[in-house]
Amino acid sequence: MGALFDKVAVDVVRGNKKVQLVISGKSPELVPTKPEENTAGIVAEALLKVSGRGCGLIINIEKGIRPGSGLGSSAASAAASALAINEALGLGLTSEELIKFASLGEIAAAGVPHADNVSASIMGFFTAIVSNEPFEVIQLPVPDNAKFVIATPEIMLETRRARSVLPQHVKLSDAVHNISRAAAFVAGILTNNLTLMGMGMNDLIAEPYRARLIPGFFEVKKRAFEAGAIGVAISGSGPSVLALVDASKNLENKVAKAMKEGFEANGIRCETMITKPGPGARIIRREEK
Repeated sequence: MGALFDKVAVDVVRGNKKVQLVISGKSPELVPTKPEENTAGIVAEALLKVSGRGCGLIINIEKGIRPGSGLGSSAASAAASALAINEALGLGLTSEELIKFASLGEIAAAGVPHADNVSASIMGFFTAIVSNEPFEVIQLPVPDNAKFVIATPEIMLETRRARSVLPQHVKLSDAVHNISRAAAFVAGILTNNLTLMGMGMNDLIAEPYRARLIPGFFEVKKRAFEAGAIGVAISGSGPSVLALVDASKNLENKVAKAMKEGFEANGIRCETMITKPGPGARIIRREEK
């Protein structure tokens, strides 16, 4: 049974009494194959345990997202694995239950389980976690004219390192700022107001600390705004940088060029893509491949 999320494909078949991982695709040498060190492996072992099945699993993961790029590579593997294993073993888990299991996989990447990325990977589009106990996540629509330009520099930034530079304590004023910006982003989604969404991407808690790990970040951000971006932020834990653009103004290619030149001005090659939030992971039958 297979599951697909954007550029990550996971194929699952029953095997002996252990979990085996086979990695291919983009930079497979960077992906651990020990189950306890791999996001998909952790999810597989957790699901096997609760299933009570006396089998193992052979999991083939084809990576289309380079690890350590800030594009949710680890979450994509965890989410696709959870979906595929649920189908292969006939567990009948709900999306919320799958998100909980998929979040365990993030232990391998971030050191702690968290559902931020896997919830969007499974449900698709924009998601907001409104409660952890009890767990509740909602899906939000995507404004028709919202697109994102993503610039991925040829440097690797591990999630654990990006988390390690964050402050243990933050100023009250910075916390209030970020809460208000988060509210603005959600309000912008619900009212199709890209200006509000762009305002919501302004961050005073993580960005000032993670920016120093991304050479040329401020140059890239400045050029993106000059080219017409509405909002700019670090993607995930970095080093990718994403910019919100209004698709009706046809500025995507101009912004992409500006961001690429920003990194290159600092001696760093990068790739760019133009995209928008889409549906989450889906099951694909082998005959569909």
